[in-house]
Amino acid sequence: MTSEAALHALWARLQEWIRRLGRTPRIGLALGNGAAWGVGHIGVLSIIRALRIPLSCIAGCSAGAFVGALYAGGIEGDALEACGRAYRWRDAGKLLFPPRMGLATNAPMAAYLQRKIGDLRFDQLRVPLYVVATNLVTGQQKIFSEGPVIPAVRASCAIPGIFEPVLIDGELYSDGTLVNRLPCEVLRKAGADLVIGVELDLVERAVAPANISEVIHRSIEIMLRGQDVRERAAADLLIRPDLDGMNEFGFNKNDALIERGKQAALAQLAHWARPAAPAVAQEKEAGA
Repeated sequence: MTSEAALHALWARLQEWIRRLGRTPRIGLALGNGAAWGVGHIGVLSIIRALRIPLSCIAGCSAGAFVGALYAGGIEGDALEACGRAYRWRDAGKLLFPPRMGLATNAPMAAYLQRKIGDLRFDQLRVPLYVVATNLVTGQQKIFSEGPVIPAVRASCAIPGIFEPVLIDGELYSDGTLVNRLPCEVLRKAGADLVIGVELDLVERAVAPANISEVIHRSIEIMLRGQDVRERAAADLLIRPDLDGMNEFGFNKNDALIERGKQAALAQLAHWARPAAPAVAQEKEAGA
């Protein structure tokens, strides 16, 4: 099947699902963590846009929150891909001398977002956005969906030990990866009928971590394996780009990551079986 034929077929499937439900479904997109791998989310969003799949809400953790904020803030298509191709560590953080509560600050990322989308509040975004962070005092998950967008995204991206935590309304927040790195259930609770999850991870990692960033991130991954199973189960469709050979903490293969995101989205959407109709739709059909 050609790419063009696949796009038409996928849109037809979506239309059929809409007819079964009796209304336009609320489609949610969960963008997982992944540091530099997060550039792959941009390729997925490019295919979703090409398919004209209407997103009703987005939830993001860490890198997924960053890309989600760009998209929800109005950056899409070629402009979003241009951001992904050009993004470097200088845009993400700056080392601190001496280190305080982290080796670096992600204030440069906040400045980058401000240049791209401005000082938007959540209620000003074109698509509802839910940003996952971790309260470092209570250890609880915090879902930001109100107030200023950029501080919430900074908090979600504050990798423990690497970036300083972020103070918001008197509370200290850090990377959402600690509590929920693929926020599919967040979208279910927000009313999404259909949830698409984008997971950036190497399932069976055979390579030992090579630096402090990779040690910290790998340790978190090991601790959260049980949580991942639950979040994957909450997704109707899981898109997993091929990350083999991609450096999780290096922005030197951004073009390849965008392309792999596109390939994974197209391939996995093309094999997407029609989701089971929600109970309300089934009852409607049974009574017809």
